[in-house]
Amino acid sequence: MWLRIFRTLILAPLLATAGGNIEKPVILLLGPPGSGKTTQAKNLSRKLGIPSITMAELLKQSAGWGKAGSKKTLRAQIESGELANDEAANQLIRTRLLQNDAQRGFILDGYPSTTGQAEHLAATLKERGLSTPIIVSLEITDAVAMERMRRRGRADDQPAIMERRLSDYRRESEFILGHYSGSRVVKVDATPIQAEVWRSIETALGQ
Repeated sequence: MWLRIFRTLILAPLLATAGGNIEKPVILLLGPPGSGKTTQAKNLSRKLGIPSITMAELLKQSAGWGKAGSKKTLRAQIESGELANDEAANQLIRTRLLQNDAQRGFILDGYPSTTGQAEHLAATLKERGLSTPIIVSLEITDAVAMERMRRRGRADDQPAIMERRLSDYRRESEFILGHYSGSRVVKVDATPIQAEVWRSIETALGQ
């Protein structure tokens, strides 16, 4: 019942404005490292009943991440997405979107990041009868992002790598916000605790 209410009262006005299909929402989720993007993607996925698809995870699966013989030295390149050219990224996304759970819409993280990828996504959405993307951008300062990465204490959260991740994010977000400038963009302050950020996302989509 909650899902029906969420779709009717929150997504219906938004998707109507974007010319989209309420039953098949497509959300591009933006947010720098430390913004809580993974948590909020799960929240959206659970409430909307659609999968959250992350380019970094697709790359890991494609590279045999976690299997015997996989190289941990590739972690930073895989997580930043820099190992995937347009052809490879487009093929990974297309293969994933052919799975049954993506028929009702999906959430994308880390794709598209180039004009070629955006054009491929647009063609795929048209082909599948899916909605024009809604952009949800989680906003925090670089200082907050750096501090959160330091606090989580991952082995690869070294200053140079953290700065590169922020640089990669700036490039990705600049492209998406520029390319989809005519689309509905929902910006949310991701500085508070995660529960409060989630409430802000619900409110922002409702407006």
